[in-house]
Amino acid sequence: MSNVVHHDANLHDVDSVTVFQTNRAEVKRSIKVALKDGQNSVEVKNLPSYLDKDSIRVDGVGNAVIFDVIYHAPPPPDQNRHVGEFDEFHDRQMQLKDELQILEREEHVLKSYSKTLSGADTKSDQLEKFLDVYQSRQKNINVEVKKIKGELKQVEKELSDKRASINADDESVKLRGASVTIVVLGEGDGDAELSLMYVVSNASWTPHYDLRASIAHTEKTLSTVNLHYRASITQCTGENWSNVALKLSTASPLQGTTIPTLEPYWINEERPIFYDSRRYSRSPPRVVAIDRRRSRSRSPTRVIMGRARRSSSSSNERTRLKYRGAIINDNVGNEAPPPNFFAALPSVASDGAVSMTFTIPGLSSVPNDPMSNPQTHKVSVAELAFSSVDLEWITVPKEIPSVFLQCKVKNTNEYVLLHGQSNIFLNNNFVAKSTIPHVSPQETFSCSLGADPAVRVTYHPQSTKTKTKGNVLSAKLTSTTYEQRISIKNTRLTPIPRLIIKDQVPVSRDERVKVSVSEPKDLQTTNKTGVVSPSVRVKHGVTAQWASRDNDSESVANGGGDPNLGLIEWICQIQPNTNLDVNLAWEVTAPKGVKWTKT
Repeated sequence: MSNVVHHDANLHDVDSVTVFQTNRAEVKRSIKVALKDGQNSVEVKNLPSYLDKDSIRVDGVGNAVIFDVIYHAPPPPDQNRHVGEFDEFHDRQMQLKDELQILEREEHVLKSYSKTLSGADTKSDQLEKFLDVYQSRQKNINVEVKKIKGELKQVEKELSDKRASINADDESVKLRGASVTIVVLGEGDGDAELSLMYVVSNASWTPHYDLRASIAHTEKTLSTVNLHYRASITQCTGENWSNVALKLSTASPLQGTTIPTLEPYWINEERPIFYDSRRYSRSPPRVVAIDRRRSRSRSPTRVIMGRARRSSSSSNERTRLKYRGAIINDNVGNEAPPPNFFAALPSVASDGAVSMTFTIPGLSSVPNDPMSNPQTHKVSVAELAFSSVDLEWITVPKEIPSVFLQCKVKNTNEYVLLHGQSNIFLNNNFVAKSTIPHVSPQETFSCSLGADPAVRVTYHPQSTKTKTKGNVLSAKLTSTTYEQRISIKNTRLTPIPRLIIKDQVPVSRDERVKVSVSEPKDLQTTNKTGVVSPSVRVKHGVTAQWASRDNDSESVANGGGDPNLGLIEWICQIQPNTNLDVNLAWEVTAPKGVKWTKT
């Protein structure tokens, strides 16, 4: 006869949890049991209903062999489960209401009789006797009514508590209705420890950062950047995680390990599509052109989550009407729903080649939240200090007359920075919210620190001059010259090693209209060999070059951008408490009479 050991998961805490980013978490429980010689059945009940049965694993320590693991799905809801549990409360309510009604009628009779008495027909001693009876009886009625109403309130409270308790039990059964039976063959009597591991859904984590930058105020100090790496965890698995060893993984169990393949697709002559407009007068059917040579071939098997499913059709569910060169499907969009769980769970390594696992120091507690109101619970991953920090200032004064401070940070730590939101603090002051991209160790990322009020920019009014040139022997041309001056003032006590000023000139899409840049000088679209002109020296500490469309300094590092975009940038070095002016001038030339406009 098998020895049965009962284990209630509600009464025992979880040991460790590994949370994935893809709505999954792996839970580990330790089960200590006293085994008998021979077959033992360890029944673990009240496990989460969101448990994936294909992910269950059991290991053990002791003189025994794990023979079988049996999963029991949550029982279906029983509509008659609570029949008769409220009858006692309802009967008591009816009894008290009947007693209250009797007292109300008695009070009504007493008051009605008092109205029939008159002074002419009633003697004084009779009146006094009646008043004594009336007063005594009315007091008793009031006491009884108050007592019964109090009992009614108590019964209603007990009924409400009973309903709440039943609802809580039903919710517990709904959330924790799964169970597992572990069959163990013991080699003699003795204690053993089983490790039950399973995957549950409705749990995930996202990275969150607090980036704190400190800008040097003197040349003898260094600018620093510290990053507080945090994780926001959400879990609605049905069980509380109290004092667990917590790990955060970047693995993707839902993605699987199967490498996708590409099937050829064909290009054919487009054929006209016809449908009967009289039959579909309100809304034309959805039509799909097909190749007649391939219309008789079998449709490909549809694969969902690693399991092949063949779409079924019947005369009621799917009707196909054939027209010339077309198939009309009047049941578009009725695809089968995706499965609730993945077919196979790949192994997760602490330091794998395709994933990363963060071990949270100490023990963490993450309570279960209802699905209707999930909460985020933050845990600290690491405090990172970056020593390789480069600062640069960027301004686009044509759009915003401000100079923005940007830091380029090299990730010199062993932690992988995942894509996530970040709060930016500059000199202990909150300045903005930003986003940190995915950054591996030894990679560099840029982060905007907001506008720097210590560096000012002035975008002066633009000057314009128009003239006509040409003679009798040559075509007359209309030439318009534009000049733009930009001023920078550095009020800092430290020099600015790199300031990028961005502006633009128009780009012509009409070969009759020519645009030429006269300042910065020697900044041409191509040189004699047809290569894009590199950066040119404007003056001491200032160079100019064609820029890229984005606002980072990649164009600076790569030696310039695309001249066809018309974007120009100056790379400047400014000493403390000094001013800097840069000039941009260009000329637009077109045949006389040709009017051009900016778009």
